[in-house]
Amino acid sequence: MISVIIPTYNSASTMKECLDGIFSNKFENFEVIIVSDKSTDNSIEIAKNYNCKIIELKENKGPSFARNTGANSAIGEILLFVDSDCIIKSNALLKIDQIFKNKKADVIQGIYSHEPNYKNLATQYQQSFYCYYTWQKKLNYTESLTSMCFAVSKKIFIECKGFDTSIKTATAEDEDFGHALVDHGYKIFIFRELTVEHRVNYNLVKFIIRSFIMYVDTMKYFIRSKTYMKKVNQKNYSNVLMRIPVLGLIILTLLTSFFFPNGLIYYIFFILNLIFLSLHLGLINFIRRTKGLTKACKIIPICYLDTFIMSFGSLYGSITYLLGKKY
Repeated sequence: MISVIIPTYNSASTMKECLDGIFSNKFENFEVIIVSDKSTDNSIEIAKNYNCKIIELKENKGPSFARNTGANSAIGEILLFVDSDCIIKSNALLKIDQIFKNKKADVIQGIYSHEPNYKNLATQYQQSFYCYYTWQKKLNYTESLTSMCFAVSKKIFIECKGFDTSIKTATAEDEDFGHALVDHGYKIFIFRELTVEHRVNYNLVKFIIRSFIMYVDTMKYFIRSKTYMKKVNQKNYSNVLMRIPVLGLIILTLLTSFFFPNGLIYYIFFILNLIFLSLHLGLINFIRRTKGLTKACKIIPICYLDTFIMSFGSLYGSITYLLGKKY
């Protein structure tokens, strides 16, 4: 049996579509467990219209606790975690069952579909970033687990002690569990047939806030767990990490030009920007091929913005960690 576990917090706008996607599956041997992390909207009222096991937490504990609670309640030998803003396909459960029956993988990582066209540029950038960097086509396995849609046997989940409930927000808890899986000798298979549509819409302000919190908590996790070298050694993220010092030099050169304006400074500034853009060329071309030239060009300023947020968030996370705020 497959136990589908959906942690939710105020997901009324996407809950129906999420559950419709799950129950559209012709595969019959499954259960759905919804864990409400003390939602204040009508998410649970919507869920009550479906054949679900509903668990309502008395206080907000965070997604890690909600997922662990669902796993502890599951009777299936396979756990499928699906975020409440994700829509799976009608053949997803059957394909997952076949993978595990044939013992082709220990852990299955689903991926975001890149088909939706997001009106908000920040949202399009974020989704394209995941699709291009996290699940590059040349990769068969990943160490960076993304918890929006993945499947694992309950036995392995228990062996790896589930999600770290000390991480209260939806930030680094999946990266942490991914590292635990790999450290226990399991491989995370990127199953490209398990695609989900992500129902999100980040405006620029929400993108900035969300990204900053993500980078702060992720940096604290890397320092706390001493796993930063694992991220550095992931070749698919090399360009992402290299862009940080390049942007730092761009900002330094820009500030220098105000005090010492001369041709050499302007030339260095120009060259540094070319280097920065070259580091994003793969992502920009990916967006151009799939979403068009106009959207690819509009994404470029978001590349600068995201790098700045990553740099500042990582620095802030490091400083606050050293000052004693470990989480």
